[in-house]
Parts: sequence; C-alpha cells; structure tokens
Amino acid sequence: LYEYDIFWAFLIISSLIPILAFFISGILAPIRKGPEKLSSYESGIEPMGDAWLQFRIRYYMFALVFVV
Repeated sequence: LYEYDIFWAFLIISSLIPILAFFISGILAPIRKGPEKLSSYESGIEPMGDAWLQFRIRYYMFALVFVV
C-alpha cells in the first residue's frame, strides 16, 4: 500500500493544478458585457449580411469520410 503513495500524491496534485488554474482565471478575469461581445468579428471589417450560414449536409459527409 505504501508503494503507491507517491503515485496517488502525484495524481492528486496533477489533477488539482489545472482545476485551480481554471477557477482562479475565472475569478480574476474581467467580465465585460456589451454589443461588441455579441457581434461577429470579420478582420476589423463590418460583416455584410447575416453571420450565420447554412452548410449543405454533403460537406459534413465529406468531413466524416475524411476523418474515418
């Protein structure tokens, strides 16, 4: 049982570091709400038309075949 103490300590510490970093960044990060947050960014150019585009399902099928 004592052979695995170092392993468990390493596992606990290596699990706590990312969790703590995530929570600390959430606490320290500034929260800004405004219209700029909700608008789409197009390289500094005002977007023309709707930002949402519909893709054909055929493109998803090609992507799925490519991944497989």
